[in-house]
Amino acid sequence: MEAAVAVIRIKFPETRYLIIRRADDPRDPWSGHFSFPGGRRDPQDLDLLAACLRETFEECGIVLPPDSLVRPLALTEAGNALNRPIPVTPFLFELTEAPAVLLDATECADHHWVSESHLRDPALQTWITPLADPDRRFPAVRLGDGHLWGFTYHVLAELLDLPGRAHG
Repeated sequence: MEAAVAVIRIKFPETRYLIIRRADDPRDPWSGHFSFPGGRRDPQDLDLLAACLRETFEECGIVLPPDSLVRPLALTEAGNALNRPIPVTPFLFELTEAPAVLLDATECADHHWVSESHLRDPALQTWITPLADPDRRFPAVRLGDGHLWGFTYHVLAELLDLPGRAHG
């Protein structure tokens, strides 16, 4: 099974990225995590870009115009820390202004437009041990009452050349 996510960037008045917080769901191993909008490819999806566009609309109510696609980013596995690896293609989009976000409450609990300066702030960079194994540490950035880590952090770290890009 493959998946795709939308890395949505706004550049004015400062560069910001859309980050959602997944809804609490005991059946979802990523319940409550910060992430990009997106999800698994369905059989009716023509390709991964179509899956990305569909999932972004379903989760956030955002229709991404075709000319807002900057480029696909490197295919990356998500879920390795949870022993549920899935190949995910992130697609980078750039919009001129932040669109209205209409979250599907069954999938998303909240959203943030996180500034690049926040992501780069050394005072907000940290290492966390979110799993039962205290020897498994992950680079993260503080966000609200939690931490952005794992796959989402890895994608942003590669895009922005953040510290601690290696992840376990």
